Amino acid sequence: MLKIITVFLFVATILPFATPSVVKHFPKSCFEYKEYQSNFENGFYTLYDNNEIPYNTYCDSESDAPFVWSLVESMSLEEGQKTANRKGFGYDHPVAECHMTWAQFRLSKARMDTILQSAGTSHYRATCNFNSENGTGIENRVDYLRGEICSNPFVFSMYRPGPTVCPRVEYINVRGQICRKCRVAFYSSISYHNHIDLSSTASVCTENTFADRVTNEDVFGHYNNANPLFSCASNENSTTQWWIGGIWIGAKF
Repeated sequence: MLKIITVFLFVATILPFATPSVVKHFPKSCFEYKEYQSNFENGFYTLYDNNEIPYNTYCDSESDAPFVWSLVESMSLEEGQKTANRKGFGYDHPVAECHMTWAQFRLSKARMDTILQSAGTSHYRATCNFNSENGTGIENRVDYLRGEICSNPFVFSMYRPGPTVCPRVEYINVRGQICRKCRVAFYSSISYHNHIDLSSTASVCTENTFADRVTNEDVFGHYNNANPLFSCASNENSTTQWWIGGIWIGAKF
């Protein structure tokens, strides 16, 4: 059973010569939630979109410090290879928002945008087989992607110029092979879920060649050319997660 945490957060506002008033805070991201709740831990939380409509997603603030992450999608390989689910994040395609499972879940475009526009947001992340059961989340950063949103404005946008885009990512790990501050071949469209093509990364972006890849191997999504050596695609039940988050720097004045 999913444990969902809903907390009404209140902030006292004191004006000169006025009676203190209490204003309800509607956290729009897991980062904002952590700002207002000191005992914040991993779990399912209730967030609010720009219309103050509540919805549930998973928050990770423990497995990838100092980052705080809001889950925007989790798909099994079987679900992710379905044509209906191969839409980039620039397109609205909510999946099982009210009945989330790790095999099938995606927020609407409007709710992704709410998180993107919220305080503290700076990065995106993709993970494989996130483990929420024992609290470990990710035990290491094998088959892991992280980038600054400002370095890849196409990651949550419909606009993607040219046949191949080579944005710079902060960190990518494929099968234990690491590349920092390198350019990768990033694809996203109405029929291409967000993903990186390893062959184009080597030939067009002229960066890391990533050994043991298959021809036109897709990682972190789409999986038209899947490699079972990549843990997100090792079997039909393997899962890929995408997150939006930021760096938590502790208490503020």
